[in-house]
Amino acid sequence: MNNYRLSAVLSFVFLLALLAGCVKGPFVAEKHAEVSDVKIVERAAEPAQAGPPEETAEPGEPSVMVPLPVLADRQAIGCIFPLSGRFADEGRKALDAALLAAQIFSHYSSSPWKIAVADGGEDAGGIKQAVAYLADQAKVMAIVAVCGASDAVAAAAEAQRRQVPLILISSKEGVTQTGEYVFQHFLTPSQQAEALARYALDTLNVAIFTILYPEDDYGEEMLGLFGSEVGKIGGKLLRSVSYNKSQTDFTAQIQKLTANKMVRPGKTYATRQEAKEHEPLDFEAIFIPDSAFRVKMITSQLAFYSVRGVKLLGTSLWHSPELLKKGGEYLNGAFFTDSFYVNGFLPETNDFVDAYYAAYGREPAGMEALTYDTTRLVIRVLESSAVGSRADFIRSLQAVTGFCGATGCISFRDSRVAYKNAFILKVENGKLVQVK
Repeated sequence: MNNYRLSAVLSFVFLLALLAGCVKGPFVAEKHAEVSDVKIVERAAEPAQAGPPEETAEPGEPSVMVPLPVLADRQAIGCIFPLSGRFADEGRKALDAALLAAQIFSHYSSSPWKIAVADGGEDAGGIKQAVAYLADQAKVMAIVAVCGASDAVAAAAEAQRRQVPLILISSKEGVTQTGEYVFQHFLTPSQQAEALARYALDTLNVAIFTILYPEDDYGEEMLGLFGSEVGKIGGKLLRSVSYNKSQTDFTAQIQKLTANKMVRPGKTYATRQEAKEHEPLDFEAIFIPDSAFRVKMITSQLAFYSVRGVKLLGTSLWHSPELLKKGGEYLNGAFFTDSFYVNGFLPETNDFVDAYYAAYGREPAGMEALTYDTTRLVIRVLESSAVGSRADFIRSLQAVTGFCGATGCISFRDSRVAYKNAFILKVENGKLVQVK
């Protein structure tokens, strides 16, 4: 495509972004930022390599063609968000958070950072093209990407092949095993299971657990992770019971969970003493890794069958406005984990919420907070004069310890997965409160 056609397409896309509210203010000319949308088919097929490939092989072995390292622009940061499709709204909000972190629209000074943005689309091919474009044509120093589990795998493989640092905001377990250029900043399912099990034992004095879980990939994953953590802390997983995600009556599951000790509706006792002496439950907590909507159905039925006096535990899926709506009264005293709470007590959280609200007139959610912290972390690394190449960047990012942001303090381990202390949230009198 000739330069005139390319300019026309980019201008049209930028105009659409302005109208949609994806980008606020005079974006390119006055703030030195760049927006790229690799979902434009006419742009290019596969971005060319930075130079002729070099062969890497031992004598007598087949050669492997590896692209030569790109001379990256140390002030350019790549971002991949879902700017089209089902999750476009979340993608635009994440973009807002990245621009805020880079101070692109600061009224006090001009930002030195260039933000190159690509649409990850809704398929693995789209996100691979986005990584390739940002790595080889936009020549960014590093890429921040918000994506789902399957896209995370594709993005990681492409980033490793292009030798560009990639920080994934994704829940996919084990994705950093792809190679040394792949990092992850997310409160992973394994981190949530660890935090919740330890809090239950150390703070709630709970040691005997049951699990009620959905028959899907997430439910099976959390069953394994939480059961493993319970074993590590010296607790006991007494029972685990599954249910179909389409069902609305959980009577059979509650019967199995309580080993037939649930109280039938309308059950009466001859004397008060008899009521006190009915057979107690043999566990102290129920872990339910499912959505807020389904958790409310389950807990209302637990109350109906007088399954009371046990702790209710959950994951970040609980963190939804739906949780506290009608029917949420049965969750009073329940605990769950997440990486962000808008009314949290950390000063960094409060500062971010205030800044985000001042800029956009709305409260941020967890994805915006993770994007903001990740972008700030990238900038912090790039501010070091010792970072002049992508290889320098990954060494410096790997060495990060105790970087504190809106989602807590971050340190990277050998796995290149950000280690962070989970927020523990409690339902208390119809409201959420942060307890840890």
